[in-house]
Amino acid sequence: MCGRFALAYPRSSLIDWYDAASMPEIEPRYNIAPTANILVIRAGSTGRAGSMMRWGLIPRWAKDIKKLPLLINARAETVATKPIFKTAFHRQRCIIPASGFYEWKPLKERQNKQPFYVSAKDGHPLSFAGIWETATVNETIIDSCAIITTECNDLMRPIHERMPVILPIEAWDTWLTASQLPDDMLLSFLKPFASEQLQAWGVSPAVGRTSNQDAGLIRPVNK
Repeated sequence: MCGRFALAYPRSSLIDWYDAASMPEIEPRYNIAPTANILVIRAGSTGRAGSMMRWGLIPRWAKDIKKLPLLINARAETVATKPIFKTAFHRQRCIIPASGFYEWKPLKERQNKQPFYVSAKDGHPLSFAGIWETATVNETIIDSCAIITTECNDLMRPIHERMPVILPIEAWDTWLTASQLPDDMLLSFLKPFASEQLQAWGVSPAVGRTSNQDAGLIRPVNK
């Protein structure tokens, strides 16, 4: 699963990296939690465009958010067939940029867990595969999204059994195509990212509090 991540790149860097025609103003955030508004990249009429969406997918037919489960993740194994996700998967795909993400490793000797921060070795943004929807709830239009997860790679295996799907650059154009594409083409992207391109280290338990937002959250600590 992916339940917490960071995005701390300058707006100008994200415009360059995603070759985006537009990008909202954003502030660095080191502890992004579910239901927050997050940056997503979609294909637009003039090229790729960034916009803000609620993290936690709301199906277009939903009338009461309180009765929905918190749909922050969609499993790669079922996203194409599960009724609550399949329409978005087939027609409304996006990229969710991140500086890195957090995952918690259980500690055998204690009941608490050690948080880890995972990022790209080359310093570039991670591009999570996402799906999005637009729903009208209580006469309010809400754009929302979910991050697709897959089985872990070798780096993540000692930490957690799942990880976000991270799309390589060569997959972006196909993934962001608004038209319906063959399932086997899209599903071929939903695999673990190469371990050798990622790095991970233990960080402070302070990341467990969503009110903590400073850059110190991603600094390494002794395990």
